Amino acid sequence: MAAARGLVERGRRAAAGAARGAALAALTALAGLTAGAPARADLGDDAARVARMWSLSGARVARLPPTFVEHGRLRVVAIDPPPAGVAGAPGAVSASGAASAGRAAGASGAVAPKAEECLAVAFLAPRIVDFTLEPESSSGELSALEGLVHRLRGQDPEDERRIHSVAGAAAIVRCGDARETLRRVALEVLSPRGAFEVVVAASSGPPERLESILPERVSGPVAPRGDPGRPAEPGPLDTRVARAARRARADGAPRVAPLDMRASTVGTGQFSVKLAEGCHRLDLMAEVPSATVRRATDLDAEAREAGTGRLLDRDRSDAPDARLDFCLGGSGVVEVPFLGAAGPVKVVLSDAQWPMPPHVPGYFGARARGNLAAVLKRRHAPAPRAQAIAEAVGAQGDTLVPVEVEPGRCYFAAAALARGEMRALRISVELGDRAARDDAGEGGEGAGVAFCSEIEESAALRVSARGGSPVWVLAVWPMD
Repeated sequence: MAAARGLVERGRRAAAGAARGAALAALTALAGLTAGAPARADLGDDAARVARMWSLSGARVARLPPTFVEHGRLRVVAIDPPPAGVAGAPGAVSASGAASAGRAAGASGAVAPKAEECLAVAFLAPRIVDFTLEPESSSGELSALEGLVHRLRGQDPEDERRIHSVAGAAAIVRCGDARETLRRVALEVLSPRGAFEVVVAASSGPPERLESILPERVSGPVAPRGDPGRPAEPGPLDTRVARAARRARADGAPRVAPLDMRASTVGTGQFSVKLAEGCHRLDLMAEVPSATVRRATDLDAEAREAGTGRLLDRDRSDAPDARLDFCLGGSGVVEVPFLGAAGPVKVVLSDAQWPMPPHVPGYFGARARGNLAAVLKRRHAPAPRAQAIAEAVGAQGDTLVPVEVEPGRCYFAAAALARGEMRALRISVELGDRAARDDAGEGGEGAGVAFCSEIEESAALRVSARGGSPVWVLAVWPMD
């Protein structure tokens, strides 16, 4: 009896263990169903969704190989439509596959595409990518004379054929004889770069729109790209010269001296002027011709030291007039080449001069002196009224300069290039739990920062310089 009871007990234990194992397996399977790979919608998923929805509507679908296009490189994509009589599985037919299938269909006597069929091609990219599509233009679509008339009216007929993407997606549908214009599609990326999936479909009618297949890519209405028209006319030359002089005097310039010359037939020229030490603002303004048909006035200019060729300032903006600001540590000849005048017209250079700020050291050289003065002017700092409390000279890399300061007083620190070439220059100051910094900016040779001491008796200045063997100087002035 005892042995029989032992057998029964072991049987019950085995049955309970089997039941627990089955329950554990079921829970594991359920967890696998509910905790599988997370749902995600990447570029390939979007292309597969478009191909699947077009295929369900009865279209023959093919996906071309993905492509990657850089900005500025026009890519012409050859479109091979899925052949008639061959079923295209969504996402399973590539461009080469579609072509080989078409050859096979032709060899076996497959029926040619119907004349009323539609061909659709969809380009899909990440949503942040902006691009345009332009179908191949048919011969004789627009005569040369008509194209010239369009351009004289400020209309580009090519823009009418371009299709702009919305949220990284664009599609073109052509039916009947217009299908031939989709044999080649020009893809131009307006963003820095982009990867593209291409889906092609042939159907008896227009396929479902991308907006209904990919609703997450739908945005609000897009305003049409307007024509800004011709640049604004700057107005009479005498009025602009007088306005520039008034503006300079309002900024404190004690002297404004105009100089004029006549530009070449292509609107170029060069001034060569001897300038005194101090800060200068050169305004270049060109006369507007009275002829009805004329080039737009858009002066671009730069100022360089004669002899060394060192760039002092450059203006390549879209404004009709050019403006150059710089400071010279000593008198010298400055060359000012320009372009953009509307032909052989009068060009005026208006030189507004400010004296060199006092207490800017000159023993570091004229270049360093001019750059220190330019920092004070650019930051709109008042002219120093006392000698610098600290000066330093440094080279490439990061340099820490401790400076003793008085509690309750403000200071201005400027770092400027003295020799060499500068790619980047930064000055920063740490004072207690406060910090400030300034960068020289593109093409600049100086940076400055203002700071005030509350109870601190020392400040940590740091100068970071990068370039070709740069040598910089630092000056710290007390400010009242």
